[in-house]
Amino acid sequence: MSFKPITDDDRLVYFAKYTNASLGRVKKLYLQWARSKGPLSAECQELNRLFSTCVDGNSIKIPQKLESPPAPSDTPFILDTLHNAAERFIHSREVPSRNYEGYTFDAMQLLLSRDNIAMSEFELVKLTYRWCRRNQTSLMDFLSLFDVNLLSAEEKTWLLSELPVSVEATWIMNALCQSNLIQTSELSSFKLDYPGLRWKRVFDSTQDRMATFLDVCTRTLELFHRKLIVFRVDERLTLAIYVPQKIESHLECQVDNRVRLFAFPHSQGEETAQRLALPTKKNYRLFGDSDVFQLYEGQRGNSWIFLKRAASDDSTYRNITTVGGKRRARQSTIDNGINFDCRASVALDKFSRNLKQHIGRVYRNGVLGAVCIECHPMI
Repeated sequence: MSFKPITDDDRLVYFAKYTNASLGRVKKLYLQWARSKGPLSAECQELNRLFSTCVDGNSIKIPQKLESPPAPSDTPFILDTLHNAAERFIHSREVPSRNYEGYTFDAMQLLLSRDNIAMSEFELVKLTYRWCRRNQTSLMDFLSLFDVNLLSAEEKTWLLSELPVSVEATWIMNALCQSNLIQTSELSSFKLDYPGLRWKRVFDSTQDRMATFLDVCTRTLELFHRKLIVFRVDERLTLAIYVPQKIESHLECQVDNRVRLFAFPHSQGEETAQRLALPTKKNYRLFGDSDVFQLYEGQRGNSWIFLKRAASDDSTYRNITTVGGKRRARQSTIDNGINFDCRASVALDKFSRNLKQHIGRVYRNGVLGAVCIECHPMI
């Protein structure tokens, strides 16, 4: 042991000579002693201390008495039992034992609508495809029961190859077409329903908790180059923000005229909707973190879009003592429209004066639903 200052050369020599062979040796001896005398035996306890010392990089010497463990007892060892159970499970997946040939159409619908099925989404698609071929049924009849966002680009391409050439190709490849916030007819005004747009969903309030919306938005802004954030601020209005650059979290980023905003007033005609797609102007900035999303011109006080994690009115559940009970009570206030996980303020006059007159003021409105998607590369 040396107490002199540690240099870079010392570190290089240490890591060049470092080996974790002792870790494997101690682990092997520990399992052998555990099989024969149990994990709480004195030998296992001593090997456990040696392992803790060895894992920190210190050299150890295994005592001679621990080098030769006795033969294991006849009692089944828990790790062997778990290993055998895992092997049986894997074998059952490789050789399907269930026969779906006798299933009716209603039975297949019931199967596909169940949650937490122990197989991937693509395995479900292939299973349904085989059933459809045997029963001379169209796979299109089951398409709405699949979550195509869980499929990879290659799996989507395979699915498309087994479907008739139709508009459903757009529905599969473009996740925006699967959202219930915007109708396909509304998307067509801006050609956002184009099948070449390979939008991939990363958040959907129909499946994900709205409490995580801003967290997902922040992460998406930081990771992906092109993303679209869609949110409903009123039963009559859905807004979308297209951001074609990476935005670092907790920093004010200059976006100038690169961001594009869309307004979908659901109670207006197509003629008006076509005009409500506007780019930002020079000097626009964007800021995002887990609590705030803000798009503004020049200074924070001149916002166009302002999303904020909402404070809750806890008067109805303040006195509940249990954590679970308080969470359920708060969720009940969200379901009843008393509280919201996220609120939005929007300067609608920056879209158009007619839109502001039609919708009214959007100030701290509760966000009714949201979707966040990123542009998936074409294959």
